[in-house]
Amino acid sequence: MATRFFARSLARQGAANTRYTHTTRWIQRYSYVTNAQATVAPATGAILSSKVDKDALRVKWNQGNVDSAYSYLWLRDNCQCEKCVHPDNRQKLHSSADVPLDIAPSSVTFKGDSAEIVWNKPLRHQEADQHVSEYPVEFLQRYASREASEQFRFNHIRPNTWHKDQYKLKWVHYDDYMNTDAGLHEVVQRLYNYGLVFLDKVPIKDEAVTTVAERIGPVQETFYGRDFDVKNVAKSRNIAYTSLYLGFHMDLMYLDCPPGVQLLHSLKNSVTGGASIFVDSYYAVKLLQEQYPEDYETLVNTPATFHYINDGHHMYYRRPTIVTGEQQSGPAWDMHVNYAPQFMGPMDHLTPSQATKYYRAYQRFADFIEDDRLRYELTLQPGQLVMFANRRVLHGRTAFDPLSGDRHLKGTYTSLDSLKDKLRVLGAQYGFDSTV
Repeated sequence: MATRFFARSLARQGAANTRYTHTTRWIQRYSYVTNAQATVAPATGAILSSKVDKDALRVKWNQGNVDSAYSYLWLRDNCQCEKCVHPDNRQKLHSSADVPLDIAPSSVTFKGDSAEIVWNKPLRHQEADQHVSEYPVEFLQRYASREASEQFRFNHIRPNTWHKDQYKLKWVHYDDYMNTDAGLHEVVQRLYNYGLVFLDKVPIKDEAVTTVAERIGPVQETFYGRDFDVKNVAKSRNIAYTSLYLGFHMDLMYLDCPPGVQLLHSLKNSVTGGASIFVDSYYAVKLLQEQYPEDYETLVNTPATFHYINDGHHMYYRRPTIVTGEQQSGPAWDMHVNYAPQFMGPMDHLTPSQATKYYRAYQRFADFIEDDRLRYELTLQPGQLVMFANRRVLHGRTAFDPLSGDRHLKGTYTSLDSLKDKLRVLGAQYGFDSTV
C-alpha cells in the first residue's frame, strides 16, 4: 500500500524567513514563491526537499530515496478541495480540458502534513480568481512513483500458478463468507491468488447462487438470464445442458466483455460421474512459453474467432488466446486467457501459412491443458459451491449417466471489476496475503 511505502509519521519543522531571486532552485524544507518574498512555513518530516521547475514540482522524500515529479497540470487537475471534488460523491467538478496548458504556481508552501499551492490563473471558462489548492502529504505519497500508485490500487500483486498437486482444497463456510469481513476477504484473496474457491453449507435454494455472487458485486446478466440451470435437457441449446463430457473451456468468449467470475452451486447430485474439473490456464501458459516460445508468441499475436449462432442469437468476437503485457492493468491483471474450443468459429482471417503456425501453437497449448497433471477434479455435493475466475481457470465436467440419478447445478456470473473492487477495499482495511 502507498501509505506503507512511505513513512506516515509527520514531524513539524521550524520556520524561518528568506528571499529567493532565482525562479528555480532546490529548497530545503522551505516554501517557494515566484517573484515575491517568501515566508518559510513548517514542513513535513516526510519530505527532504522540494524543487520548483518550469513545469513540475519536484519532491525528494526522506524514505525510500525516491524523487517525485508532479506536473503542474496534473496537480491543478487533481486539486482535492470542495470546489474541485464534490465532498459527498467524490466526483470531479471540472474537466481535465479546463486546465490551462501554461498554468503555474504563484507560490508553493509546505505546512505540516500538507502542501499549499496558489495558482497564477483560473481554469478555462471560469471567472478569474486566485485558486488555492491543498494536497495532503499522504495524497502526494500515494502518487510519488509508479510503484506507489500501483500499491495503492493493489496492482502490484501477482497470482500464484498451480497444477493438480499444488492446489490445496479449503472449504469456506457460507455463514463466514456472508456475515464476516474475514470470510469475504478470504474468498476474494483466494479468487485472486488461485482463481478457484469452494464454499460449503450453502442453502439448497435456487436463489442462493445469486446471493453468494452479490456479496462480491452485482450479477452480470447475460442472454441466459440472471442465473441458469446446468442439468440434462433434451434438445439443449448448450452442450453444458447434456450428460456428455464437457471439455475445458471458459464461458461466453464471444461477448465483448465476458464475465470475470463464474459461480456453480450444486442443488442435486446423485448420478454416476459428473465430476467438476479445473485447470489453471496461467500454468499452461507458463509451460508453453518455456518450452515453445514461438508458439506462445503466435497465440499472443493471433486473434481467435469465437461465436454463438443458435436459438435466435448471433454472437461474435475475435480475441487472442493469450492476452498479456497490458501495462494499464498493472502486474496484477496484465494477463488473461481466452479458450473455448466449443465456441470457436472459422479462422477465416488467416492465410494458409498463418493457419499452419496457429494450429500448431493451439494444439501444443491444448496438450498442456489436457495433461492430467494439471487437472484438479472434485464432485460437488448438494450445498457446495465453486467460484472461479472465468478468464483464468478452465472448467469442465466428466460425463455422467443421466439414468443413475439427478444432477442439477445453478450458475451465475459477476464481473472482474467487482472482484477488483472488493479486493482493493478489503485490502486497504486488512492488507493482502498472497498465501491465503
